[in-house]
Amino acid sequence: MSYENKTGIGVFSQYGARTVGTSVGLETSNDSIQKLSIEFSGTSLQDSFLPPLVIPKGAHFLRYVLTVHEAFNITGTTPTVIFGGTAPATNGVVLTEAELEAVGSKVPASAGAGTWSTTSATGTSASEKVTFALGGTTPVVVTGVGKATLTAEYIYKNRQIGSAN
Repeated sequence: MSYENKTGIGVFSQYGARTVGTSVGLETSNDSIQKLSIEFSGTSLQDSFLPPLVIPKGAHFLRYVLTVHEAFNITGTTPTVIFGGTAPATNGVVLTEAELEAVGSKVPASAGAGTWSTTSATGTSASEKVTFALGGTTPVVVTGVGKATLTAEYIYKNRQIGSAN
C-alpha cells in the first residue's frame, strides 16, 4: 500500500519507497498567465492521492496541451481520464483513450467543460482543488503503463478595487 487515508479528513499517510508518478503545480507564471502542469502515469491513476493544488475563483482557462511520453493501456467502453475541480466531469477537461494511447503532444479534443471550458463566460466560480476521475463505462487503466503531462494555461487577475477615503 502506497497511501492510506484513515483519518477521514483528507490527510494521507505514505508508506514504503516513494515513486514519482503524479505531480501537480504551477510551472510558470507571467503577469496574469499561469501554466498548470499535471504529470501522471498509469500507476498514479490507480491511487486516490493527488498532490493538493487549488485553482482560484475567477481563473479562466485559455488552452490545454497533452503530452504523452509513454502510451497508456486503457480499456472499457469509451474510457476517459478527466482532470478538473471538485466535480471534474462537470468542471474539467476530458482526455480520451485515443489521445492517451498515442505518444506525442496534442491539443485535446475537449476544450474543457463547465467553468473549466475555454469558452466559459465566467471562469471558475469557486476556488477548488485539482482532482481527477475516470469516465466511460467500466474504465480500467493498466498499472505501470503510460506517462503523460497535461498543461493547462489560464489567466487569473486578483484585483481589489476599493473606494477612496
